[in-house]
Order: sequence, then structure tokens, then C-alpha cells
Amino acid sequence: MAHNTLMLIAQLSGLRITVLANRLGCDTEPARTVHDRLAAKLAEMIEAQRRILDADRALVVARGTGDHEDAFYDLHHYQTAWYETWLIDTIALLDDYLVDDLTNEYFDFRTGEWHHRDGEVPIAVPVPAEKLCGLAGIIAEIEDISGARFSVENVYYSEAEAEAAWWESTGANPDEVFAVAGRS
Repeated sequence: MAHNTLMLIAQLSGLRITVLANRLGCDTEPARTVHDRLAAKLAEMIEAQRRILDADRALVVARGTGDHEDAFYDLHHYQTAWYETWLIDTIALLDDYLVDDLTNEYFDFRTGEWHHRDGEVPIAVPVPAEKLCGLAGIIAEIEDISGARFSVENVYYSEAEAEAAWWESTGANPDEVFAVAGRS
């Protein structure tokens, strides 16, 4: 186990350096934000793996002593924490949303409040790979190595917000697109 943990620490550390270096070439604030958040998440992942490595070493030292059982449970705790934190849910790098299907509500992270869910709100729109300044390939490599999954999405809490963002992303003017011939 320690060998795999040590290898994962090394790989994640190298990828974190790659993310930080890649950030220097970013030309937009959203891309820089995603780079910063991914670098922070990688630092957290590395620290979690270091705790597992330390607990594994403590277990080896505790073999045959009265502390063996405690060391075993410590290692199990850190491994379980890794699994629950990084391998169950997708990790949001831009906007996040939470939907409770049982109560038909969603949590608005901007306001910190729960709202009744009408229709398909919130609307999550993935950020295109070309807007991430080369980060999409790095994210895929991190996912492949670690098993964690990441999302880079813009979340809109109303259809009007989503439509306005769509028009902005296309660069088109809805007044011009829907202008009736002969009217000015």
C-alpha cells in the first residue's frame, strides 16, 4: 500500500506543478480561477495521501505492540476519508450545485438557501475545453491517475440567467436575431 500511496503523492505533486505552470498562460479570469481551484484541490489530495502514508508507517512500527489495533484503525480512517472525499462525488472546480430529489429542492450556493425546484433549475452548462487554456487534458490525467472526477460547469439558477449566458457566449444579439423584416 505504501508504495502505491507514495507513487500517487509523486504523480499528484507533478500534476500540481503542471497546473500551476499552465496557469501562467491563461488569458481569462475564469480559466485562472479553475486552475487555482484545481491546484488547491491537488494540494488537499496530496495531504490526504500523506496522512495515509504516515498511518501506514505507524502501522508497520506498531506491529506486535499494544498500539497495533489503534494504528490499524487510524490507517482505515484515513483510507475511508480519502474514498469518501475524493472518489464518491464529482468535485466542482467552478460552480457547484446540490439537488435533493427526495424533497424536490435545490441549494443555491450563492445565497446559501434551499429553494423549491421548478422544472430543470439549476441548469449546469459545462465550460468548453478550449476556454480552459489547456487544462482539460490535465484534468483527464488527474482523473485517470487518482480516480477522482472533476466538473467545470457554470451553474444558473434560472432559465433567464442561462439564456442570457448563452446569448453572451454566442456573441449574437437577440434583438437582431429576432428582428422582424421591415421593422427597425
